[in-house]
Amino acid sequence: MGRALKGKVAVVTGASSGIGEATARELALRGASVVLASRAVDRLEALQREISASGGVALAVETDVSDRGSVEAMVRRAVAELGSLDVLVNNAGLGLSGRIAEVRTEDVRHVFEVNAIGPLNCIQSSLAHMGEGGRIINVSSVVGRRAIPKVGAYCASKFALNALSDALRVEVAGRGISVTSVYPGTTRTSFRENSRRTRDEKRGWRPKGVTPERVAQKIADAAEKGPRDVYVTVPDRLFIAGVTLLPGLADRVLRAWAKD
Repeated sequence: MGRALKGKVAVVTGASSGIGEATARELALRGASVVLASRAVDRLEALQREISASGGVALAVETDVSDRGSVEAMVRRAVAELGSLDVLVNNAGLGLSGRIAEVRTEDVRHVFEVNAIGPLNCIQSSLAHMGEGGRIINVSSVVGRRAIPKVGAYCASKFALNALSDALRVEVAGRGISVTSVYPGTTRTSFRENSRRTRDEKRGWRPKGVTPERVAQKIADAAEKGPRDVYVTVPDRLFIAGVTLLPGLADRVLRAWAKD
């Protein structure tokens, strides 16, 4: 593996576990200095020690992405201690299951604060420090392209993130900053177990999924190259193509899948 990101400073939110943790490792392996942002400071510090022991550079900063002041303090510290901010990976996210007729508004509000307002806080705090060649990478989901039953509110938060990405991409293009949307499918992390639940929903069959390391490789590739959209697997891309071309058929299939 080359060190294509040597000299770059990358912020990764949600870096204490899952995709964020794997992404931080991968970016450090490629030479980036990594800012580890999450509320789980003990896990961040353990990851910082691991990366440092491997010859990398990491800075752990306790951060609540839904709190604008917390995000601004993290960005100030990143720039002060590491000298720049070149890559922002908006990965922190929270799940929520529940039928639309039953989901609690307070849960929906909280998920939007983390999944949509959180990235917005990070983007607005980072842009002033980001120059030409900067990369903003927003980790969405395939269900941010096609909502599915029993997780509609979560899907809505990812649709909102996609809208921010699409507008921002055009707005900052003249500054030489790229905006990438990453659409993972099912990933083998503790995300589902840590999600908020309205009731004891059973989601039905779901694919085995990929490892967080596979998603992290795609994110790190995006940090190097700055593409517009990134899918992790071919089936993910085919799913989106299929539901876009045949929305009525997709409704019927998902109706059968969602039965209790």
